[in-house]
Amino acid sequence: MKFLVIGYGSIGKRHARNIKFLGHEVILLRHSRDTINKDGFDEYYSYEEVLKSVDSIDGAIVCSPTSCHLNDVNILVDNNIPFLLEKPPTVDYQSYLEMVKFFKQREFSRYDIGFNLRFCPALKFIKEYLPNLGHIYASRVSAGYYLPDWRENVDYRTTNSARKELGGGVHIELIHEIDYIIWFFGLPEKVFGYTNRISILEISTEDICVAVFQYGNGSVVELHLDYLSQKNLRGCQIIAEHGTMEWDFIEGKVKLFVKGQKIPEELLSLDEDYDFNETYIEELENFIGVVNRKKSKNINIQDAVDSMKVLEAIKLSSREGRVINLLETFGG
Repeated sequence: MKFLVIGYGSIGKRHARNIKFLGHEVILLRHSRDTINKDGFDEYYSYEEVLKSVDSIDGAIVCSPTSCHLNDVNILVDNNIPFLLEKPPTVDYQSYLEMVKFFKQREFSRYDIGFNLRFCPALKFIKEYLPNLGHIYASRVSAGYYLPDWRENVDYRTTNSARKELGGGVHIELIHEIDYIIWFFGLPEKVFGYTNRISILEISTEDICVAVFQYGNGSVVELHLDYLSQKNLRGCQIIAEHGTMEWDFIEGKVKLFVKGQKIPEELLSLDEDYDFNETYIEELENFIGVVNRKKSKNINIQDAVDSMKVLEAIKLSSREGRVINLLETFGG
């Protein structure tokens, strides 16, 4: 099969190499010549050139800057090319509604959205285990990375993460956390959020995001995201009726703390040689199944709509300094 990879930044390189690893052909559509194509893939610099020169394209992986996603998707749908859209889908909620409307008008359904954390073994385990915890009281979800060290041998100042005009910002970059909160607990009723650029990093985007999600049953989720932590942080704690569950991404373990027991039970421990790239491989394998009409999409349009609602609510809350009721703001 032949796949068009749109964008050749860090995530574009990863997808291109994974597609090759799976035994398929890669064609690149690049937005600039800033980096050298060391992999030797055939490359083009416009859709016109690709569509004119390439006989057939089985699918596309959209890894362009977030600000380009809406235009990229419109062109792919116009040409009936199935696609995997890297997160976040668009820069804001309104743009995403435009994308959804376009899908519906064209009755287009062969797509998937790249929330690869849903293929993470630890998160899949937690999702299945949640009913055993009983009533969920509160959760804490966090992710923090020092942006200059995030991508090896890459000048952080040039990345999408650092540039507002390309759709960057820590709350946008790490929308994975918002997605899995909704996957675990559903859409919150109310959101209070704060985003800002508070560091001396040479960026134009927000480098910190703190938010609280309130649910109808009284439970709450605290979210913390940053580009500032010089210790890599990623994980969650779930405080519930039958114990407190803790996931540490860096450690690769899921633990359960139960009253009366001094030592937590280790529910899951990933092998030391587990490669997180496997989540991207599984994501691609699922997308190839979608292209071949043999598998269902991992993320449907409503899942992504909900994530974009919460993202927009965080931004709105931060601007206006108030709690955002999602139903009142965005409707049903």
